[in-house]
Amino acid sequence: MSGLELVASVGALQGTLLFLLVGLRYRRVENLPLAALLVVYSARLATIPLWNPGSMQAHPWLLPLTTPLPFLFGPLLWAYARALRGTPLPWRSPRALLHLAPYVVDVTYTSLLALEIATPDYPAMIAAIFAGAPPRQLLIRNAAKVVLNAVYVVLAIRLAFRSAPATRTTSHQRLWLRWLVTAPLVSLVLFAGVALRPSATARLAGGEAGPFVSLAVAMAVLIYVFSFLMLVAPEVPSGEPGRPDRRGAGHSGVITDEERRIAARADSYLASGAFRDPDLTLDRMAAAVGVHPNRLSRAVNAVHGTHVPGLLHRYRIDYFLARSREGALTDRTVLDLAFDAGFSSKSTFNRVFKESMGISPTDFRSRLTRPGERRPSPPDG
Repeated sequence: MSGLELVASVGALQGTLLFLLVGLRYRRVENLPLAALLVVYSARLATIPLWNPGSMQAHPWLLPLTTPLPFLFGPLLWAYARALRGTPLPWRSPRALLHLAPYVVDVTYTSLLALEIATPDYPAMIAAIFAGAPPRQLLIRNAAKVVLNAVYVVLAIRLAFRSAPATRTTSHQRLWLRWLVTAPLVSLVLFAGVALRPSATARLAGGEAGPFVSLAVAMAVLIYVFSFLMLVAPEVPSGEPGRPDRRGAGHSGVITDEERRIAARADSYLASGAFRDPDLTLDRMAAAVGVHPNRLSRAVNAVHGTHVPGLLHRYRIDYFLARSREGALTDRTVLDLAFDAGFSSKSTFNRVFKESMGISPTDFRSRLTRPGERRPSPPDG
């Protein structure tokens, strides 16, 4: 196995595993663009070693199946950035589907080219591509890929680095997003160097795979960046609410009767056990209560003095404490009980527990099991 094949295979495998993680563990509508991005990125990375005269001649379907995929990279990255910023793209609307139009057009165009396999035109075109003299329309197509991706990456970067209200985006989300949109820049530059230089493809046919190896390495590293981000901030893709930068922003301090009614409905909903769902989000909770998310957030902020994520944390910590004092920790681990309470990650639980109780979960368990020692209680408020 050559170096190019090894890098592409390992990176594609990692990307596929990440896709499964996002699809099975982080099942949220907001993560659909990320899952789709991982699929198309992994597919394109895996097929880089097949970009050679023999494979393209023997399997003409590779042309429409793989080469149009770069038209999806930028739009999916931008769509995920929008979802993290709280303004997801309504994919069912005709206007939103226009973002997929370049990909659809290119699939149609390359499919028509591949259908010419029975004529001399297709083999001649493949021979010209790997001789460093591709048809002009293919160079225009590659330039369109580079320009389109550059535009969408710039749009995603603007979303990531633009200031936003603290109640809409947490600090972890902003950091996660900024890494996510800047990491593809290296692979985009390397892709442009390969796509816009026919001589690179000609050298590949001659056995010099350096530019394509560099591109494959950059794409594989980008997938590892995704993995790293999920390790350091799992609450972002999981939808586990983070902490806003300040509380009570935008509220006058006067609690209205409507806000009390909405907060009471929210309390009733959470008291039914809904807080134990780790995928519970503000939008889902608002739909269950029957109000707009903004109204729910404002009512909870006014009545409880905290944001909706903070209220969820309170219910989960109270459940954890109640079950612990009933003896649940005698035959269960702290993490198992935390997951049962609705927390989606160990890091989030540890942080929230220490903020609420002033001690770590491990210290809490130790004190709970020491005979004659006063059991810790949560602080007032």
